Amino acid sequence: MDAETKERLMTPGPPVEAPKVAPNLQLSALTRREENEVRDLRRQHAHARCADAMRYFSECSANYTIGVVWKCRKHRDIMNECLRRVNTVEEMDRARSIIVDRRQKSIEEKLSQPRKLF
Repeated sequence: MDAETKERLMTPGPPVEAPKVAPNLQLSALTRREENEVRDLRRQHAHARCADAMRYFSECSANYTIGVVWKCRKHRDIMNECLRRVNTVEEMDRARSIIVDRRQKSIEEKLSQPRKLF
């Protein structure tokens, strides 16, 4: 594998667009469930951005059982480097802002509906 192909596989795709969060909403004020959603969302975005590198490793690992540790080491390193480049603090903040925006929209939706009295 030449250096250009290796670098192309290690370079993640474009980041996901995130909404701007109102300054009065603190990103640290998330519930445990929302933090788990942030982690899952970040993982989904990372897998989408590093799909080529993950596919490259997967194709190699499909051919081996125990030998995958030795035979696919370069493939694994390329995949891990791509994931390392994607999983940054900025990406975590982007995922948090998406979750906070969802929560804010949900609250606004609930407030816009008329209240039912018994």
